[in-house]
Amino acid sequence: MIDLHMHTTCSDGTESCETVLKKCQEKNLNYISITDHNTARAYEELEKMDFLSLFKGKIIPGIELNTKALNIPIEILGYGIDYKKMNELATKVYIPPKERNLIEFKRLYDKCIKYGIILDKDCANSYDPNTFASGFFHKEIIKHEENKKLLSPEAWDSSKIFYRQFMSDPNMPLYVEMDDLVPDFNTASNLVRQAGGLVFIPHIFEYRNNAEPILKYILDNFKIDGIECYYTTFTQEQHERVLNVCKERNLFVSGGSDFHGTIKPDVDIGVGYGNMQIPDEIITPWIEKISFFK
Repeated sequence: MIDLHMHTTCSDGTESCETVLKKCQEKNLNYISITDHNTARAYEELEKMDFLSLFKGKIIPGIELNTKALNIPIEILGYGIDYKKMNELATKVYIPPKERNLIEFKRLYDKCIKYGIILDKDCANSYDPNTFASGFFHKEIIKHEENKKLLSPEAWDSSKIFYRQFMSDPNMPLYVEMDDLVPDFNTASNLVRQAGGLVFIPHIFEYRNNAEPILKYILDNFKIDGIECYYTTFTQEQHERVLNVCKERNLFVSGGSDFHGTIKPDVDIGVGYGNMQIPDEIITPWIEKISFFK
């Protein structure tokens, strides 16, 4: 089994690199990739430890980069990257997470006020820029029952859906414009190429109603190497849909849990919600095109 999508404390995960490797070993995974957001610093952390004593399988250096398609915030995955080169490149394109969170907070605050959302008076003073603005505002919004009529039931119950459905959709009143902070698709994918990696599209159906338009836009306009076809939240129909796309387009296949630790308490390494199993064979077609962490 493999898991090629997970996060550590080097970005927005709650578990250290050491803990993540131990969990991967407990699950008897054969291939893994740590794919922190906009940084490959996890691999510099691994250099400092006896990682072979923690995990016996093979590690593919990876990263998850923020970008946009159709003016909608999305992500791409990079596999087999030169992580040192990637860290040099990424720092020239992406601002520090704390700085970005603060900018996003200010913009979303203004949107909420304009949209008529009720917030506590001291709301703006209690924000910690080390946390995502989407999660913070979701907690603040659902404090007031009067706001319920302004959100969908799904967004009311989930900060993740709130982000995807309201903050990331250009047609919604709480859409937060981030063009000045997030690189376009070409720029982001070129970072992966410059670092010697392969470009994959992750969790496409997490973009909900925008999933199919985004997928078509990317396939029609950009070169990618593969698609994440095994993912925690995918239905069987969605799983088969992207597998067929890969077959038709001669694209590679990847898969992962998107483990974040306590941020996503129901999602475990290797198995997602508990029954996901990603076979080793899916990476056979592209295993010789990448370099492993040593």
